[in-house]
Amino acid sequence: MNKFDRVISTLILLQTKKILKASSISERFGISLRTVYRDISTLKNAGIPIIGDPGVGYSIMDGYRLPPIMFNEEEALALLTAEKFIGDITDETTQSSYSGAMMKIKAILRSTDKQSLEVLEDSIAFSHFKWWENKSYLQDLFKSIAAKKIIKIEYQKADKSISNRLLEPIGCYYQYSNWYLVAYCQNRQAYRTFKINRILQLRALDQQFDAEHISLQMYIDQQTKAWKEQQQFQKVEVAFNRSVLQHAENRKYYFGFVEQVEEKEVVRMKFLNSSMEIVARWLLQFGNQATVLAPQALQSRIKELATELYEHYQ
Repeated sequence: MNKFDRVISTLILLQTKKILKASSISERFGISLRTVYRDISTLKNAGIPIIGDPGVGYSIMDGYRLPPIMFNEEEALALLTAEKFIGDITDETTQSSYSGAMMKIKAILRSTDKQSLEVLEDSIAFSHFKWWENKSYLQDLFKSIAAKKIIKIEYQKADKSISNRLLEPIGCYYQYSNWYLVAYCQNRQAYRTFKINRILQLRALDQQFDAEHISLQMYIDQQTKAWKEQQQFQKVEVAFNRSVLQHAENRKYYFGFVEQVEEKEVVRMKFLNSSMEIVARWLLQFGNQATVLAPQALQSRIKELATELYEHYQ
């Protein structure tokens, strides 16, 4: 990125944050702190009312705004792709809000860029069958998180029992086709994860919370680490015939794939997995086109499952 583009991008970045540290700018553009200070000085000399100092952070004086930003074609196409993706993974309220924002963006595009979007709008799609629709709570949750508002929910657990909770919401994340809420539960006096589709009722209270909670990413990292420590992973090695290689590769990462070695007639794959039962049931579908090389216990379990299947149909 040349200096002009970098300085303009820095100005745009400053408008997205209340306070932006020089280290964040340095990391974003892969430049030294000294270069950051020079770029900030360039903006100040151009009349941009930037306040702050090195080591503290920078911000633009309240009331100053740039005129509407013109998006280039690549940025506009990226936003269009995001619109299609958001329509697939979020609720109707969020989809509607994003579509409204996209209409405003399209309004300021150049004619040639508008034409490109019109052509591509019907040429980009996500083919994904939805087993369920996400409930329309995302916008309410996002607003509560931003305003640090306490929320009250009626929640249905996996066993169908229902409980009422007072929560201090921290963040939401999307995983395996579902949205999850991470919050500090006042009832349990601990952090908890809630599947948003199990929330039966949600109400944001007028009351705010003052506590400084753990960040969402830190919570997820801690949960992942704790889960890994509880697992007893075993090494698994399987030789797949090339006739089924494509099917094996499509799912290998779900079973703790580590590496694979290409050989003349087969491909050997290594895995780390804590459940030999799950791996055995996955490998059973490949029949004699997959051979377990290790461990012996996995070989034995596949034999048992094959025998059970044979006897079932006898």
